Amino acid sequence: MDFGLLDSFDEGIVVIEGTGEIVYLNPSAEQLFGYPAEQLIGRQLDLLLPQEVRGRHRERIAAFARSGVGSRRMRERGSIEGLRRDGSRFHAEASISRVVRDGEVRFMAVVRDITERKLAEARLHASEQKHRAILDTCTDAVVLADATSGLVCEVNERAAELFGCTTRDLIGLHQSELHPEPLRERFRQLFREHVEQGRILVPDATILRRDGSELPVEIAARPTRVGHLEVVVGFFRDIRHRKARESELQAAREAAEAASRAKTLFLANMSHELRTPLNAIIGLSEIIARQMKGPVGVPKYAEYAADISQSGHHLLEVISDILDLSRLELDKLTLHEEPVELDDLLTRCARTVRQLADEAGIEIEAGARDLPLLRGDPRMIRQMLLNLLSNAIKFTPRGGSIEASGRLLPCGAVELAVRDSGVGIPPDKLDAVTEPFNLRSQRRYDNHSGTGLGLAITKGLLEAHGGRLEIESAPGAGTRVALRFPAERTLRQ
Repeated sequence: MDFGLLDSFDEGIVVIEGTGEIVYLNPSAEQLFGYPAEQLIGRQLDLLLPQEVRGRHRERIAAFARSGVGSRRMRERGSIEGLRRDGSRFHAEASISRVVRDGEVRFMAVVRDITERKLAEARLHASEQKHRAILDTCTDAVVLADATSGLVCEVNERAAELFGCTTRDLIGLHQSELHPEPLRERFRQLFREHVEQGRILVPDATILRRDGSELPVEIAARPTRVGHLEVVVGFFRDIRHRKARESELQAAREAAEAASRAKTLFLANMSHELRTPLNAIIGLSEIIARQMKGPVGVPKYAEYAADISQSGHHLLEVISDILDLSRLELDKLTLHEEPVELDDLLTRCARTVRQLADEAGIEIEAGARDLPLLRGDPRMIRQMLLNLLSNAIKFTPRGGSIEASGRLLPCGAVELAVRDSGVGIPPDKLDAVTEPFNLRSQRRYDNHSGTGLGLAITKGLLEAHGGRLEIESAPGAGTRVALRFPAERTLRQ
C-alpha cells in the first residue's frame, strides 16, 4: 500500500504494526500531535496517548485485532484523548481499519480533533442546565409554546402544579387549551398579539385545570428565540389570594359606604326632629327675655332666658349645618336657580355680619361693580358668602380687616372672594380645612365656637353649581378664599 496517497488527507492518519509501533503518519497527524514523522516512526503509539489510558487503549486494539472486523467508524467508538508533544491534551474521535500489506496486518487510525465540538457541547449543556435551573426555581408557572403552531413545547414543575397534572400532560397541547372553552378564541387572538407586538400582560386570565376547575391567573408573555425555535414564553401567576383580597376590600368598601349613608340619613332625620322643639325653646326664651307677657319677678331670670335664646340660636345653626352636610352627602340637594344680582348680594351679606365684626373689633368692607348676573341658587350663594365671612371674623384677631369682593375673569367665569388679615393657615393644614369637623386643623382665636363644617358645606354647595373653591394662605399673610363659578353660569347683559 502506498501511504503517500494519505498525505493529502485533512484528518490525521496514523498506521501502526500489530505490536503498536508507528510505521506511518501523514502531515495532518504531524500537525495534530506536534511531532515530525521521523521522531515517531518505530515508536509506540502510547506516546500519543495520556498515561492513564494507554493500557486500556492497547486492550481495545488487541480486541479489534481478534474480532476480525474490517473497520470501526468514528461514531461507533467513544471519544478519546490525544497527547501532543508539548504535553497538552485534546479531545479526538478516531476510526480504525485493518490494512494488509505484504502479508502483514497493520492498523490505520483516522484521527479528528473534536476539541471545539466538545467545548460547544459543554457550553450547550451548561446553557441547558442553566435554562432548566431557571425554569425549575421560578416561583411562577412557566409555559413555552411554539410561536408558529401555538403548541406547548416546554413547561416547568410549577406549571404542572398549577394545572393539576404532570409536565408530560401539558406538552403538545395548544396554548388555547390551557383555558376554558368559552375563552379559547380570545386567547388564540392574544397569542397572535404576543407574537406580533411583543410583551403583553393579561392581568385577568383564567386557566382550566386537569380536574375541570377554573383558576384566576395573571399572565405575562413575550416572544423570544430558543436555539432555532421562535417561542412565546408565558409566566402564569396564581392570583386567587389577590382576588379574594379584592373581594374583601370591595365588601368592606360597600359596608363602609352603607354605614356612612346610614349615618348621614340618621343625622338628616335627627336634625329635622331636633329643630322643632328647639324652635319652641328659642321662641319661649325670647318671650321671657323680652318680658312680652309681663315683667319677670326676678330680673336675673330674664338674663337666663336671654342666654337660653342665644345658646338655642347657636345650636340651631349647628343643626342646620349638619342638615346641609347630610343633604350634600346624600346628593339630595336641589338647586332653585334664577338670575342673581351679585353686587347687591355681597353688600347685604356684609351688612348681616357687620355687627358681629364690630363686636370683634374688625373692619369689614364689601362691594363689587358691574358684575354680570349669575345663574344660580341665591339662598345657597348667600349661605356660601356668609360662611366665608363668619369664618374670617372668627379667625381674624382684633384690629384686623376683612374685604369681600367680586370680579369677572377673562375666561368669563365669576369669582367672589373674601380676604382677611389673620395670621394665615400653615401649608400642611390647607388640605384639611375643607374637611368636615376639622377643628384640629384650624387656628383658633378668642373663644369662638363652631363645628368645622362651614368650609366643607361651602365647598359642597359650590361644587353643586359646578364651581371650584380656591384658598390662598400663608402664615403671617392672611387668607383669601374664592368662590369661582364656571363661565357657563355667567349671564351676559
